[in-house]
This record gives sequence, structure tokens and C-alpha cells, in this order.
Amino acid sequence: MSNLLELKVTIEIPKGSNIKYEYDRKTGQISVDRILYGSEVYPHNYGFIKEALDWDGDELDCLVVANQAFQPGVIVPVRILGMMGMVDSGETDNKLIGVIACDKRFENIRSLKDLGAHSLKEIKGFFETYKLLQNKKVVVKGFKELDSAIHEYKNCVSLMNQYGSLPKDEFIAKMKKMYPEKYME
Repeated sequence: MSNLLELKVTIEIPKGSNIKYEYDRKTGQISVDRILYGSEVYPHNYGFIKEALDWDGDELDCLVVANQAFQPGVIVPVRILGMMGMVDSGETDNKLIGVIACDKRFENIRSLKDLGAHSLKEIKGFFETYKLLQNKKVVVKGFKELDSAIHEYKNCVSLMNQYGSLPKDEFIAKMKKMYPEKYME
């Protein structure tokens, strides 16, 4: 596989925000979904890849490491480093992780290891705790390198091409029958 993947990511949530925005594929709009229940804020910009449908029925998520906080709706070039495996309320909800590709400060960051152990612990810790006060269960399954992220991206592009026109609840019901291992209730 290639050792480089650069994607266009639409920002949903700026780093440092406690506002959970949600993209609606049907309307093409980003709206406020909720305010996080606790004192947590997103440690990095959080967005999605429009052409890729994840197992939770939403576009594939991507955490974008940058020095700046980008506004919702902005499209940024991102060099993908790897991914974090995650299960949210019984549904596979993996996150690609990358860095802003148009900032020279990040040109030498080419893998998750280059982010450093503390940064990865911070990301893991955020996702393990941000829904605690909602009494929702999130399980972080660990980090995987670029080849796994490329595989996930390609699978999710295929899902979007085949099932992107289905309503979210129909997509999830169909996927639960076809791929029960992706849904752990």
C-alpha cells in the first residue's frame, strides 16, 4: 500500500470546542447537535470525509491535528497518519487521524508515532470520557498505522457508493444483518 494518503476533510468541530455539531447528508448542512455534558473540549479539530460512509451511518470521522482551530464547514487538506478503532454505543465508529497538510510545521509528521505517546493518550482519554455523563458506553480499541487507515477509508468509500442514499436507520439495520461483528450491543 501507499505510504501517503491526503484527503479533504470537512471540519465539524473546532479544536477547543465543547459544541457537538452534526453534518446532515440529506440537507448538506452542519447544525448544533448538543453541548458536551461535561467540561471536556475537543483536543483537535474534528471533521468528516464526505465520500466515505462509516458503520455508524455517518460520514467517516477524522481528527485533524493543527495549531489552528478551524470553523465548521471549512474544508482542509489532511495527511492521514493512522486511525483509532472505536465502538460507540455498540456501533463501530472509527476515527482517522491526520495532520494539516498545508502547514510546514507538520511536514515531518508522517506517522502516529511522530505525534508522540502523550498526544495519543490525550486523544484516547478524550474519547473514553466525553460521553460518561450521558451514560453512553465508548470503547477505544487502540491505534493502527496508515495501512489500516487506508483500508478503512477504501471500505467506507465503497459503503458510501453502495448505500449512501439509504436513510441512516435503514443503513444500520441492513449492516447489522450483513456485518454483525461491526455492532456489539
